[in-house]
Amino acid sequence: IRTLAVALLIVFGLSLVFPIIWEKIQVFIERYWHFGAYQSQGSGFWGGFLTGTSLGIIWTPCIGPVVAAMATLAAVSSFSFTIVVIVFAYALGTAVPLYFIAKGGSSTSQRLTFFKTRNQKIRQVFGIVVLATALFIWTGADRILQAWTLANLPQSWTQLATIFESSVKVDTQLNQLKGSQKQVQKASPGETVVRKVSLQNDFTGAKVNPEDLLQGCSIQDCIPSINNPKFESANDASWLRDDDMVFAIDYKGIQKAYTQRILNWHEIINDEIAGDPVAITFCPLCGSALAFERKVDGVITEFGVSGKLHNSDLVMYDRYEGNLWQQITGEGIVGPAARRNEVLKQVPIITTPWGEWKKEHPSTEVLSRNTGFSRNYDQYPYGTYEQDDQLLFGVKGLDKSLQIKTVVYGIEIDDKSKAYPENVFDEKKVIEDTVGNVAIRLERTQSGQIKVINLQTQEKIIPIRLFWFAWAAFHPDTELYQ
Repeated sequence: IRTLAVALLIVFGLSLVFPIIWEKIQVFIERYWHFGAYQSQGSGFWGGFLTGTSLGIIWTPCIGPVVAAMATLAAVSSFSFTIVVIVFAYALGTAVPLYFIAKGGSSTSQRLTFFKTRNQKIRQVFGIVVLATALFIWTGADRILQAWTLANLPQSWTQLATIFESSVKVDTQLNQLKGSQKQVQKASPGETVVRKVSLQNDFTGAKVNPEDLLQGCSIQDCIPSINNPKFESANDASWLRDDDMVFAIDYKGIQKAYTQRILNWHEIINDEIAGDPVAITFCPLCGSALAFERKVDGVITEFGVSGKLHNSDLVMYDRYEGNLWQQITGEGIVGPAARRNEVLKQVPIITTPWGEWKKEHPSTEVLSRNTGFSRNYDQYPYGTYEQDDQLLFGVKGLDKSLQIKTVVYGIEIDDKSKAYPENVFDEKKVIEDTVGNVAIRLERTQSGQIKVINLQTQEKIIPIRLFWFAWAAFHPDTELYQ
């Protein structure tokens, strides 16, 4: 959709810069339709229509569902002054800026001789602006600007809509609408169920409070998961650099690598490895990559991005019941799964440079850039987020014992937890330590993988590699290896 919209913007921009293009478009239109009343020099009615269509395609997925929910809520509910205020505010917020831009621009251009005498040049300048906007959107720079804005401008400026929505309890009104959703039909363990679901909004038995969930992006699936991943051989993946980070799995004799470049844009990959359903997940804001079996109450399903965040971490949802799941803990936090105290089963995954993984596993498969989506996978969508010490979203009880984005390996055993900064392994390849009363050994392999063994049982322990602030947020009583 974004690609189509960008293409339309490019056509319109070029027609402003080179008027002959628009003349040919008008001839084509007039051949099949007759809108003589709208004919004019330059863009006229159809120019505005084309621009509006392009921008509408781009932005409707963001605001459209909200406005639709407001309208539906107003239609099915009894009269409520709050509903009137909400709908009026959204309508006013959309209409007023557009009205003044159109009215003021038209009035000003008519009065100023400068605009009259340089009409064609001004059109060409605007055409260049439109083309620049198209390029801005196509490269994903709009997301980089959004990330920079959230990180650098005061919250009172960037969160005006959120502040207003909280003051009139928008979530309460939307939840009234969602509350009428039908009961999810149960399936038997082992069945595969993937369906369109609404996010669970009944907080009975939930592991979080409603106010703890922040809206990271506008709607459910605003960041699209990859559900039919394609792979290529290591030799064919020449687009990857040796220092690119990959999330790699060696599972039942199958080796696969999923590059961070792609997961920055999708966050969840619903895959199948050795016949088993597996979800590869990554939260760019927390730096955490985890893999889970794709089973909810024994039912095989898929996972998607809910659009919500908790302590800056990805909140997933399943396409069976619509439960909300915490990515770092794998815990069901809202919905029937939370009431069942369900936790997703982890699958071992490591984070390592592509060059090291490829050297040790030359027959590995690697996720292809042929994802079915138009994204610039050479572009990091969050600006300087990985390098700076700023967070885009709030975290409860932010722990600054370390620089908040220090990379650590977190280990949890019997409700006891401990974090090991990644840089300690630069000096020590092997560390013997205890977590609670359990003796463990941590070893850094040649490929950079951190292997952890329970010395009492010889069982493998799966560590989580992530930013310090994220580990501490979900393990407030954690110890820190010094």
